[in-house]
Amino acid sequence: MKKKILIFATSQLTLESFLLPHIKILKKKYNVIILTKFTSSKKFVIKGTRIYNINIDRKINIFNDLKNLIYILSFLKLHKFKLIFTITPKAGLLGMIGAYLSNIPERIHIFTGQVWSDKKYFSRFILKFFDRLIAKLTTETLCDSLGQKHFLKENYFAKKIKVIRYGSVCGVNTNKFKVNIGNKVKLRKKFKIDKDEIIFLYVGRINKDKGIYNLIKVFKLLEKRNYKIKFFLVGKYEDEELKSKIKKIKGIKHINHAKDVSRYYQFADAYITSSYREGFGISVAEAMSSNLPIIGTSIYGLKDLLKNQKNSLTHDVDDIDKLFLNCKKLIESKKLRQKLGTSGRNYIIKKFNDKKVVEDYLKFFNNKLNNV
Repeated sequence: MKKKILIFATSQLTLESFLLPHIKILKKKYNVIILTKFTSSKKFVIKGTRIYNINIDRKINIFNDLKNLIYILSFLKLHKFKLIFTITPKAGLLGMIGAYLSNIPERIHIFTGQVWSDKKYFSRFILKFFDRLIAKLTTETLCDSLGQKHFLKENYFAKKIKVIRYGSVCGVNTNKFKVNIGNKVKLRKKFKIDKDEIIFLYVGRINKDKGIYNLIKVFKLLEKRNYKIKFFLVGKYEDEELKSKIKKIKGIKHINHAKDVSRYYQFADAYITSSYREGFGISVAEAMSSNLPIIGTSIYGLKDLLKNQKNSLTHDVDDIDKLFLNCKKLIESKKLRQKLGTSGRNYIIKKFNDKKVVEDYLKFFNNKLNNV
């Protein structure tokens, strides 16, 4: 009989973005069951696995969280799992409490960034406490970048934290995320982009934590200098005030998060982010694989990817002047854009190829399940 493992994430989007390659391989050898919140009207199906919906919130909701914990405890008792793997903070907290109380032998959580890293006072204390509790209840704690591991160590996380390979949860499909001149021409025609216009791209959640307000500020500064530019933001709005602000700016275009985002990387000239926190930065890695030069913040979650002046131009959080200068450099130098883009793609191929990353995760899971 196949050993049962549970994969638990707070949202369906997380599973689709990071864990599908792992699930497709694991289900060949193990009985994989998935618990998540369905975030699409379309039925969520992965052939060969059973998927259960749970009404879980990203934010703290004491009544709903307690209700979900009771459900998780009965769910774990019913299925008798040998291993539970959680990703995202709320799934990690409720999943690890439930798994610890249910005596599941292998309890693994992966940190993909710390919500509390840019918070202050009580908010930082309570969110940090929850992450420490998750780590305490696991039998193995992972994180998805070496920079994040160092950050957690600096913040006195007592348990040893492991990084698989060089980092990342799933790596990057370098055959998919690559230069495609056909897509570039087609999308530029669709969006009526002039030949000499420079397109800056951002992909991800659109909220304050991702530094979107800084991107708006720098766009306005560049526009005042009469640079021919457009900013494209691909992702889901999580802030109504931000949504309203962006809609009023003609040169900033918003596209709802599409399943195939690779074509948007292919039509841009540079990737830009001013994020306050990242675990690994998968969108940045995908942009690098697509041969795009990167402008990004010098934060712990991106330092494993971004090598200033080699594959990127970096700036400190909230340093608008440096962000502006970095944009200016890329606008004015096609040669620099090509140099940074080529270097970035080579770096991703060498360290974060998806097949190699998924292989190493499979070895890790096999090793854990051989012992139970």
